[in-house]
Amino acid sequence: MVRFGLIGCGSIAAKHVDSIASCPNAELVALADPVPERMNVLVEKYARARSVPVSSVSAYADPSLLTQDARIDAVVIAAPSFMHAKWTKESLLAGKHVILEKPIALSLKDADSIAELASISRRRVQVCHQLRYRPNMRLAKNWIDQGALGTIRAGSVSILLNRSPDYYASSAWRGTWEKDGGMLLNQGVHLIDLFLWLINDRPESVYGVIGHGNSPKETEESAAATVRFAGGAVGSIEATTLCKPNNLEQTLTLVGDRGTIRIGGAGLTEIKRWHSDDFPAPPFPLAAVNEHLEMYEHFIAELQGTAGDSRLCVTASEARRSLEVAFAVYESSHLGIPVRLPLASFDTKSMSVKKS
Repeated sequence: MVRFGLIGCGSIAAKHVDSIASCPNAELVALADPVPERMNVLVEKYARARSVPVSSVSAYADPSLLTQDARIDAVVIAAPSFMHAKWTKESLLAGKHVILEKPIALSLKDADSIAELASISRRRVQVCHQLRYRPNMRLAKNWIDQGALGTIRAGSVSILLNRSPDYYASSAWRGTWEKDGGMLLNQGVHLIDLFLWLINDRPESVYGVIGHGNSPKETEESAAATVRFAGGAVGSIEATTLCKPNNLEQTLTLVGDRGTIRIGGAGLTEIKRWHSDDFPAPPFPLAAVNEHLEMYEHFIAELQGTAGDSRLCVTASEARRSLEVAFAVYESSHLGIPVRLPLASFDTKSMSVKKS
């Protein structure tokens, strides 16, 4: 049994509570949030799902008390982005494993510190890039790793979403460089992670631009970038949160000299093209799964030593890759030239100064 504590009881926390409640080898033992009403809602949700008394889940106003709770094996961090590094490092120092909402951090220094602490403490960090657990994505990974597309020459991700003014007005930290970090880190990083995971090559340079609209938020509303990889492939990223009246599409494309895969649709679930010169096309559609629950079950299996495909887990070091590419888009936009990877350093707080 893996006993979980959860820090942060905002909107995304309900999904974590649902996943914990659905795992027979998991138990929620504590929550931490400065707003008691938010904790009460989640405690009742979990208690109903597991048919346990609400008193079985402790509630802490101070997350530090949760990280020091000896009953807890793993801490789930669903707090706002600017708190991710602080509570992850404190949890690791307390000997806990961590499930961490994206982005892993708002600076490369913090991301590297988390990876180093995880290694030193021999604790696992799973960053929530749960789209890897979708059957389509797992099949794409297996196909590509077996050479079904040949040598990948090009690829792209397109993220055409809508985030209303009310979304940013709902919390003061949203849309700020210092505490939120930018649209690419929050809405775009899932597809950037998938792209880097599937192409399995090292990005060498990024040439990016970002755009601001008329909204009062500090961070970008649109972004575009070209990524050059060490193996010669060229990739592109386009992202916006301005689509009217709602989300339009998310698309992932990989083009090799032996085949092409393109997955799209508003929910990134539609097979647009799936071709290999050498492999027969699989039967579609594949059965849908709850990828968030799959992520939890895989994480628990890793802790218990029974996990299968290790490629699925997004460790701190793995999550740093997509973080760095997003940061490179920001840095390139500021400088007006391509930037080479790896970046020596980057912190989203610097963008406030650069914009002014």
